[in-house]
Amino acid sequence: MMRWISWASLQRLLPQKLISNLIYHIARSSNPIIKNVLIAWFIKQYPVNLSEAVQSDPKKYKTFNGFFTRKLKPQARTITGNEETIVCPVDGRLTEFGTIKHGQLIQAKSIEYPLDALLGEKATMTQPFLGGYFATFYLAPENYHRIHIPLAGLLTRTRYIPGRRLTLNPSSAKSIRGLFCRNERVVCWFDTAIGPVTLVLVGALNVSSISTEFLGEIQSGKPLLWKNPNLRKHPYERGDEIGQFNLGSTVVVICPTYNLLWHEKLERNIDVHMGDPLANIVHSRPNEF
Repeated sequence: MMRWISWASLQRLLPQKLISNLIYHIARSSNPIIKNVLIAWFIKQYPVNLSEAVQSDPKKYKTFNGFFTRKLKPQARTITGNEETIVCPVDGRLTEFGTIKHGQLIQAKSIEYPLDALLGEKATMTQPFLGGYFATFYLAPENYHRIHIPLAGLLTRTRYIPGRRLTLNPSSAKSIRGLFCRNERVVCWFDTAIGPVTLVLVGALNVSSISTEFLGEIQSGKPLLWKNPNLRKHPYERGDEIGQFNLGSTVVVICPTYNLLWHEKLERNIDVHMGDPLANIVHSRPNEF
């Protein structure tokens, strides 16, 4: 009797590097036939809201990747609250959020993964986050794919970690243990009013590359570390753009031990927009969950 191969197992057999390289070149083709057909197909498959985009005419994008990483009109998103409000860094689905307990984060129900493996750092570097907070956002294909900083901060460190390119959809998160620690990712560290905050940009199957505002496109390959704060001399303001995915992915926000209060309307698996309230900095009372 034939045994079915699970999607998780099948992904491990796929030539992921070859697929990503192929998608990289196709997505950047300026051939009108290729890019217009791809964009038209994508719009038919997914509920893309081009009315929010700076360029609403799909045929005027130079490449499919240009369309996929489209900019939004300034009024399309509102940065809510004030400097005491930590906001969502992306459009997407809030799949998990909570407290970092014993150095572990929640990937999905009954599945945890280690913080130090996610960040690619020794335990001494992750000490400020023990007892801290995390929030995970899944970006669906139709989402806006630029990443913004959730609170004001100065860039201090960036690490590129090579890895697999397994899909990051909810079904994969529920079935592949250590998924985010296996995949290619870029970890950005910021010095903020509440201490160090990191944003982990996790690549997926069709992500041909990850770009940051301060380094540009980061080529896949060997591990890299940038510690020079002069990559950007001035702090980012809350809501500033810090990077983009060249095709879909996931972002994990890590905050240190501090008095933070999650926004009252947060629930797992709700859709959020960049700039929506995520948590508030609280100075007068202990942590609440």
